[in-house]
Amino acid sequence: MFGRAALICLSNLVIIANVPKTIKQLQDLMVGQLKRRGFYPKNEKEVLLRLGEEMGEVFEAVREKQDKRDLSYEVVDVFWNLLRFCELKAINLEKAFMEKLKKNEERPLPGPVSGISENS
Repeated sequence: MFGRAALICLSNLVIIANVPKTIKQLQDLMVGQLKRRGFYPKNEKEVLLRLGEEMGEVFEAVREKQDKRDLSYEVVDVFWNLLRFCELKAINLEKAFMEKLKKNEERPLPGPVSGISENS
């Protein structure tokens, strides 16, 4: 059913690795782990402070030229806090993303697009 997917067991939680997850599924995994481990922030101020701290760690990882794995872990910490904030505010991030993508696409351009960098 899942091909070469690997099963990872974490404290009574089975995660099927290498299987694409929706943002909601990732959010549910994150919330479950935070609650099991006792690190479940309950107010938005605390989550926003953590989000800022974790973003600072991303900047630090880039400045120090840390390897891709370490940098990716710092980016995931930012994503976790963003997911937690969205949960607190009852924001469906997948839906909001698609709505914003559509809104941006419908926005008129001031002129022809040119000079796009590879990183755009």
